[in-house]
Amino acid sequence: MRLLTLLLTAAALQAQTPCAGLPPGKHSLLERFTEQFGLTCEQQLKIEPLLHAEESVSRPLLAFTAFSPEEQRAVMTKIKLAARRQIKSMLTPDQQKEMDQEIASVAASATKGGKKGTPKKEPPKVDPFESEETLSKAILDYAALMPEEKTALVLQVKRAARPGLTPDQQTKLDTDIARLTK
Repeated sequence: MRLLTLLLTAAALQAQTPCAGLPPGKHSLLERFTEQFGLTCEQQLKIEPLLHAEESVSRPLLAFTAFSPEEQRAVMTKIKLAARRQIKSMLTPDQQKEMDQEIASVAASATKGGKKGTPKKEPPKVDPFESEETLSKAILDYAALMPEEKTALVLQVKRAARPGLTPDQQTKLDTDIARLTK
């Protein structure tokens, strides 16, 4: 019993001690994962870039106004699940069991809908074509997604963006869509 207490205390101290080598700034999800899974410093250093990569897709997704809130939530869930799949491979077997619960929780939250009662901020005005191109590129660059997931998501983005574009931009998207569906 005493050994278990010592191990739990050591794990708690390790979770509280900042990991040397992490870039400066707030890493709230990494901190939550560190506490939840008992990540080592080595694991944190490997996982932090993956969470940063997830954010590189999430930000353009949140700025993409052609999706309905439901479509945006569904794509966000796919991005989060892909990140967690990728992170899971870096965990110990016991941590992987915990990650399975995290994955189930993320998947279940997707079916519940977004936060109710919180007014959505008006997104900054962005060029719809530029927004589509930025999000499509971010999806294609996101290593956590499998190739078929990338193709399906990019097609979804291009099809959603199409109605709000000029005829020339629509023609370019039509060409992209035809290329992706072959």
